[in-house]
Amino acid sequence: MQPERQSFSAWLATGQALAQRLRQISRATGWMERLAVLSTGYHPDPEREQQEPTYYDYPALKEPVWRWEIVWYFFLGGLAAGCYFIASLAALFGDAEDRATRRTGYYLSSLALLPCPLLLIKDLGRPERFLNMLRMFKVRSPMSMGVWCLVSFSFFSGLSALIQAARDQWLGRWWGARWLARLPQRLLALPGMALALFLGGYTGVLLATTSIPLWSRSKMLGAVFISSAISTSSALIALVLRLSAAPVAALHKLERLEWGALLSELLALFAFLRGSGRAARALVGSGPAEYGPRFWRFVAIGGLLLPWLLQTRLLLTRRAHGEAATTGAATKQPERSRVRFSGLLLSLLVLIGGYFLRRTIIEAGHSSSRDARTTLWHARAAR
Repeated sequence: MQPERQSFSAWLATGQALAQRLRQISRATGWMERLAVLSTGYHPDPEREQQEPTYYDYPALKEPVWRWEIVWYFFLGGLAAGCYFIASLAALFGDAEDRATRRTGYYLSSLALLPCPLLLIKDLGRPERFLNMLRMFKVRSPMSMGVWCLVSFSFFSGLSALIQAARDQWLGRWWGARWLARLPQRLLALPGMALALFLGGYTGVLLATTSIPLWSRSKMLGAVFISSAISTSSALIALVLRLSAAPVAALHKLERLEWGALLSELLALFAFLRGSGRAARALVGSGPAEYGPRFWRFVAIGGLLLPWLLQTRLLLTRRAHGEAATTGAATKQPERSRVRFSGLLLSLLVLIGGYFLRRTIIEAGHSSSRDARTTLWHARAAR
């Protein structure tokens, strides 16, 4: 108990120091503007921008009508895709200790996927509109491809979860459960992984095909959403494994995957902001109609940078103490993980950051559509 108390005290002290540092940064004037200029490479010039011609300052675009249903669809769809992808990796390349990752990933994928069709139907207004989207198949339409991907992925995700439930004897011992348990789960994993990657990234591609400057200026939004799907899904699976005392070796693999996914998401997000330039002001700026305060606090710092730094410290500490990949050879039983505050905090920060990433990008897109000068600048620059 003494090492755990010391570890908890160290993490608490680190968290208090980081919180104090963030408060000091928050009190400094213009820190968000400096971050916005650094990330986008665009220096605002209000006098020059006011001289740009518009049509009586009326918006040049119609504001999108997407609301909270699409935000949750993007978030849950990314979780479903990422959990399935990680579970399939464990099924194809994992060992006996990764069975917990495979089992948890398939179950979480199906649970996260269940509300997605309902959210789409709620956004469309009437159920028949969702059915009408299945009447055609357009390869060049991200919306059409996305709906068909959702339907196809639902088959693989649901069937994989049923096979796993039959093997875990959750469906009983009748002949149907035995038949399901004999189905080749690994054979389903390959096409399911391809659909999962498509589902996790098509939402960003869908936004990029619009005329909204924030969404369409850069083509990196799909990469941001894919990396976010992997990072949030690894955080969710790790959260469940920590609470269920899963094998330590499986949890360590997930932590390394989460570290790499967070780093990839940070790089993809920076490339997206840098490529968007002026159009990203609605997302990172601190003006009245800009979402910089929420983006920097809950997404960039609280949901990405801080968890990545804490995960780096955790991995380095474990390597220094020789705790990585412990298998309990003396008892011939895999060592079980213990619930630690630091691990739970990491997972929750990543999940909250992934939700606010999608919500802030959607809401900042509404604000970007109302900016007539940036819209016309984007149209002229895209020629």
